[in-house]
Amino acid sequence: MKSITSLIFSSLTFVTAALCATTAQAAGAPGEWSPVRTNEIARWKAERKAPDGVVADRAGRTVTFLVEATGISVTEPVEFFAIGPLSDRAYESFAVTVASPAAIAAAVESIGVPQGVAYDPFLARFWPQGEHLVLTATPYGGSDAAPIPLANLLTDKQEKEEGAVLSEPLAYTGGLRDAANRPVAATNIPCAVFALYSHGPSLLQLNGRLDQSTTYGRFIAGKAFPTGTLLEMRLAWDGTSRVKVRAPVISATNVAEVLQSLQTDAVPGSDLFVTPSFDDSVTVARAIEIAKAFEMLDGNGLKMNGTAKDQFFYRAFLPDPAWRNRPGRLFQPFEIRLAADGSRTFTFVEEDWSGDGLDPVLKPRTRTVADWSELPACLAQTGDQGDKVTVAFVYAPASTPVTKLSPIVKALTPRIGTFYVFAE
Repeated sequence: MKSITSLIFSSLTFVTAALCATTAQAAGAPGEWSPVRTNEIARWKAERKAPDGVVADRAGRTVTFLVEATGISVTEPVEFFAIGPLSDRAYESFAVTVASPAAIAAAVESIGVPQGVAYDPFLARFWPQGEHLVLTATPYGGSDAAPIPLANLLTDKQEKEEGAVLSEPLAYTGGLRDAANRPVAATNIPCAVFALYSHGPSLLQLNGRLDQSTTYGRFIAGKAFPTGTLLEMRLAWDGTSRVKVRAPVISATNVAEVLQSLQTDAVPGSDLFVTPSFDDSVTVARAIEIAKAFEMLDGNGLKMNGTAKDQFFYRAFLPDPAWRNRPGRLFQPFEIRLAADGSRTFTFVEEDWSGDGLDPVLKPRTRTVADWSELPACLAQTGDQGDKVTVAFVYAPASTPVTKLSPIVKALTPRIGTFYVFAE
């Protein structure tokens, strides 16, 4: 089992991915896309009575949409299987859709597929949550060739180590939405219809956790289609709901009972998503023990996804002990302490880079707070350096009930996206 990559170091992964993407763009074709087969596209729309470039068959529970192949070679990394027509990422995509991502999402949901839950690391949603769809492709205007499965359109260079994820059904999350419930992929770059890494706006996702940095270069085209080749992409749903969501309330004594219940619910062929919460009887020490059990199960029978209201994500109780050492950290999170006598403090560790050394001089600035509701004001006073910090370390006696720390989460969410709790 692979544990979730620590969000503490997510900034480094984003930098790595950006550097890789820049290199790929420089080596590949221009990113902005102009339709190539305009006459054939018009004919397809007329034949299918599909002015938007997508067709929904409610009776057959299928959605068909037209794409143009970008011409990407079998040696170039593919980050997106399909992007919308407004995207500038053709240089790292297998195909560009004729229809907008919004039209495709509407078509999928019109055949009865419910909108899922998109990947969002800031909400601790690390798994794509959605019903299973099977994608195949058929060349348009050619012979009556058999549909081509996704596993034949792409090559996974890590299949032996990571499993045949391309042969599994896709998860339809529907992608992140705006306030009006419109897919942000319709207008926001990269306009992903189907990203090959964990990407919140993407309508479709491979059914797994695929960090962008470590996934880069993993997928390449299985075949190089000439630029502009028209393919009909078909999404099929069998009508069976495979998503199960459980939100157990865990006490200090019912852990075995809860785990037994989850084991019963985790039937083959389904996806069980679990969002636990702790009651007043669970101490920090007990939460650590429970979190270790969930860490063993995460990805093996169930998927830990999201956080309950005003609660910590379970992995918050599994910090690396080495992070206690300030000089050894890659950057400095905010530090929040609850002492045994009930006193509360907030510490901002300023990094002074003005010296000649390779490392900054750390200047901790600690203040006492009378109530956790004062924390947002504390953060606001940390200046430009503090504005960039989205992680908080919480230190509390091991005997502290976890719910006693919940006001910290309530006060700082969504300003702080990641918490780690250390037992003192």
